[in-house]
Formats: sequence, C-alpha cells, structure tokens
Amino acid sequence: MTKRFNNFLGSISPWVVIGMSLILVVVVLVLAAMNYNREKQYMGRVLSEKGAALIKAFEAGTRTGMMGMFGDGPTLQVLLEEISTQPDILYIAVVDGAGEILAHSDEEELGKRFLSAGEMADLNVTRETQWRVVDKPGEPKAFVAYKLFLPVMKGRPLPGHPGSMHHRKRRMMQGMMGNGSGDTPEAWGPPGWMRGLKRRKILDPAGRPVIFIGMDVAPFEAAVAKDVSLTLTMSGILLLLGLGGVMSLFWMQSHLRSRKLLQDSRALTAEMVASIPVGLVVCDPDGRITYVNEIAMSILPHGFKDTAQVVGRQAGALLPDELWSLRSSVNEEQPVVEREMELVLNGGRKLPIAAAVTGIVTDEGASVGQLFMVRDLSQVKELQEEIRKADRMAAVGHLAAGVAHEVRNPLSSIKGYATYFGSLFEEGSDNRKAAEVMTSEVDRLNRVISELLEMARPADVKLRDTDVSTLLEGSLRLIRQEADGAGVSVSLDTARDVGLVALDPDRMTQAMINLYVNAIQAMPEGGKLSVSADRLDAMLQLKVADTGAGLPGGDVSRVFDPYFTTKQTGTGLGLAIVSKIIEAHSGEVKVERTGPDGTTFTILIPLETGEA
Repeated sequence: MTKRFNNFLGSISPWVVIGMSLILVVVVLVLAAMNYNREKQYMGRVLSEKGAALIKAFEAGTRTGMMGMFGDGPTLQVLLEEISTQPDILYIAVVDGAGEILAHSDEEELGKRFLSAGEMADLNVTRETQWRVVDKPGEPKAFVAYKLFLPVMKGRPLPGHPGSMHHRKRRMMQGMMGNGSGDTPEAWGPPGWMRGLKRRKILDPAGRPVIFIGMDVAPFEAAVAKDVSLTLTMSGILLLLGLGGVMSLFWMQSHLRSRKLLQDSRALTAEMVASIPVGLVVCDPDGRITYVNEIAMSILPHGFKDTAQVVGRQAGALLPDELWSLRSSVNEEQPVVEREMELVLNGGRKLPIAAAVTGIVTDEGASVGQLFMVRDLSQVKELQEEIRKADRMAAVGHLAAGVAHEVRNPLSSIKGYATYFGSLFEEGSDNRKAAEVMTSEVDRLNRVISELLEMARPADVKLRDTDVSTLLEGSLRLIRQEADGAGVSVSLDTARDVGLVALDPDRMTQAMINLYVNAIQAMPEGGKLSVSADRLDAMLQLKVADTGAGLPGGDVSRVFDPYFTTKQTGTGLGLAIVSKIIEAHSGEVKVERTGPDGTTFTILIPLETGEA
C-alpha cells in the first residue's frame, strides 16, 4: 500500500500541485466573501427586525395613550424620548408626506425638514417596515427603519370624538362628579398624548405620516468587522494549512523523486564499483577498512573470502607493506600516487599490479580517508610480451627471407666444391680434413637457415585426433641414440586417461624433439630425461625434465626469445620454435622449475577431442 502511495505521489506533476494550490486559494476567498455577505445580510435582518419591533411598540404606546381613561396619558414627546433612550437608537421621528418633522425624539427638531418631498416620494412608504442605510458626512452612519405611522386602530373613533369610548367615559365621570358642563369637545379639550403635535396632520389619514427610527450601525459593524476578521483569520489559517498540505505534498513528491534518484544513483554506483576491473579499498582516517570490492578480495593476499570479514579491520595489517607504504607519499602537492609493483600471492605466485593511492576529501576540505586502487597487470604484461614476440618474429621472418635468398644457394655450391676438393686429397691428410670441416660448417649454416625459415613460416597446424602416448614414444625413439651416446637415461610416464587429443603430430613431434635435444645438451656428463603426460582439468599437460645444471635465474624469462642461447654453439631458435608451435595449438609452454637439480618445461594444451 505504501509503495502504491509513493508511486502515486511520484506521478503527480508539479503543475497539478500548482493548480491545486490555486483552486484552494479561490475556494477560501469565495468562502470568505460568502461569509462576509452573510454577515451583512444578518446585520440587516437583525436591525430591520429591531426597527419593526420598536415601531410596533411606539404605535402600541400611542394607542394606549389614546384609550387612557383617567387624566391625561403620556404625551407623544415623552414616549419618543423614552424609547430613544434605548441603546443604539439615534433618533425617532414622525414625518408627514412632505418631509416635515411632526414629532422627534429631539424636541428641537420639531417643524424642521427631515426629507424633501421628492425623497419622501422615492421611499415608496408602505404599511410594511422597510430599511435603508444613511451615511451623511459629519453624522454617524445610521440604519433607518421606516413605515407608515398607524396609531389609530381600524374601526375605532379617535379619542375626543363624541362617539368614542374615551368621550363616553369622561362624560360619565363628569356626571358622577356633578360637572355637566363638558358636553362639547371644546369643553374637555384634546387628550395629553396629542400635545405638541399638529393635530390635523397626525390624525388625518390623508396626511400619510411616516415614522423613522434611526439606529447606530457602528456596534453591529464592529461585530461584523470582528466576525469578518475572525473569518479572515480562520480563512487564512485554513489557506495556510491547505497550502501547507499542498506544499507538503509537493515536498514529499520532490523528496520521493530525490530519494528514488539517490537510490538509482547508489545502485548504479554500487554496480559500477562492483563491476570495474579494479580493486578498491577504502580506509577511514584511523586506517580501518570501510569498503572493499570483490576484485580487491581476489587480488590482495589477505586470504579472506567474504568482504564482511575485512571491513572494520586495520588496513595496515592486511595490505602488503609495499602498497600500504604508498599512503605516506600522498600530500597536497601529490594527491595521487601511482606505482607498478609485484605482489606475492598465497602460494608464492607473483602478480604484477598497478597501484594508486589518493586521499578522500570533502567539499569543505576535511579528510575522511584514503582510497587504494589496485589493477591486475598480468594480462597487460602478457599482451606486451606477445607484442614483443611478434616483433621479434617479424624481424626473424624478414631476416630468414633474406638469408634464404642470399645464402642458401651459395652454400650449396660451397659444399659441392668442398666435397670435390676433399676427394682430391689422400684419406687422413690435413687437406682432406680441412675440406671435411668446410663441409660440416656448411651443413651447420644450412641448419641455421632451415630454422630461420621455420621461424618465418606461418604457424598453421593441421589438427587431428592423435594418440599422445604413441606420439611421445615415436619422438623419444628418434633421439634415443643421441641420449645413449651422452649417457642420458630416458623414461616416459603416460597416464591412462590421456587418450586422443586434437594435435598436429608432425609439428608436436618437432617441438618435443627440440626440448629433448636441449635437455640432453644440458647434461654433458650424463643424467636422466623424464617425460610425462597427464590430464589437468581441461588441459593436456606434458612435462620434459632433466637433471642438468639448470638455467641462470635472469635467463628464465628470455629462454623463448629468438637467438637467445646459453650454449656456445647454439642458434637460440630451438625454444622459440617450440613456443611458436605450442601457441599454434592454443597452448602454453613455460619453465616450471630450474636449479642445480635440473630444469622442467611444462606444456599445457586445451583438450578439444576426447577418446575415439
């Protein structure tokens, strides 16, 4: 589930995140605007309802004054002033149709112009309560509720009218008190609630008086502003939370993408480090190994098989001294130190390597360790040796071609004349012996030329299934007489499972004879020539060993070079021809052992054909 979620986050485009942010901003702004409008509508409804209630209360108070039974009821002015003392009431005014003030909570405003006749007509006053907001310069902003002023109850006469309940009650009270002089309206006069009013306009329905109640909106606007501020604050918080969520989503996406790139980079780096043909060993400043790859495990002679066994150990105790000593040469002037050297591996085998040591420094310049790089040069050395051999063989080829053309034919003539002149002298005479020496020297030169031609000839072989035991027995038979003459005993040991091998029997016989002759010549005082054949893995292994004095130590690596010889009468081409023949069989010939007890040559040839 987590992997799917991570994949989902990773698939979100940055433009999608930006679009989500913009949509969230628009939604929050719309909600804030809707809430502000709702607050304004709520303020209008509350103030309108309050104004309607006050108007109804004033009309009810007026009716109560009309129907008062005893004495004078409260005047309208007192009622206006009492009602206007309520909080947030700016004024209460009763205005006629022409806009003249008939009654006002401020008695000084009586008779003044409240609104013009045109403005009164524009109000379109009805029996229902209406409202508007009035904001005049220099005056408080007012919420004004207004409607037709209707203090007279429908179907009832005005107080003071001869048929009204008020008039009858007053007549009754006057009769009971013995006062019978009040039979006319003028006798009892107008009631108290009508004092201060223009009686005609207020009582005449055609006058269409209008009542205005002005209420201060500042407290409501302050409350609305507070609500709006709270709404904006909450909207801002919601917006920040939303944007925070969107940004968190974006950052999480970026984090997942960065982590994936980092993981891919680490995997690629680990694969590259593990696959490059260079041994790597990383050490911390204290000399402990923190990383080693498989190539280094196979090259370095520490004997461990698992990298986990090496990590954490002291590098100085595991690395060869000649390699570990390079770290002391690393400095700012020489940040990388490179050397070619030979490592002695387990078993005594020497391995040529190219070693490099460099310091690991952070961007801040702090040293965090050192890196040892080791590269196996054995193949490079082999290729270099093959190139040198190829160059030598090319030189021999050009030389052989010239010699064969320029020398061989004259040698035949010289040998013929030497034989002829030798026959002219008596047997045993000095002249006859000189002629025979000339003939033998010509034969030796001809043999050298033949070997040169053999070196120059292309190394093509004709492979066929050959019985190795039969081939070795036949080759030894050819040198048996020479070995007996030198006092050298010969032995052959062939394993039973050798069988048939794909060889060129003629060329292999030539190569083996050259090895036999070299061995016999290395034992002038007699000795033993041992020849063996065996299978070694998928290789045919042939060995030719003698008991001679051996080769000088510095000459072992040069024995297969053309013209290199340790014998005064040798041509130095015998072993070079052997090497060429074995290489034509995709094999290898090497000096396995040499010393005061003799020399052993080993031939390894791939087994391409089994038993028939």
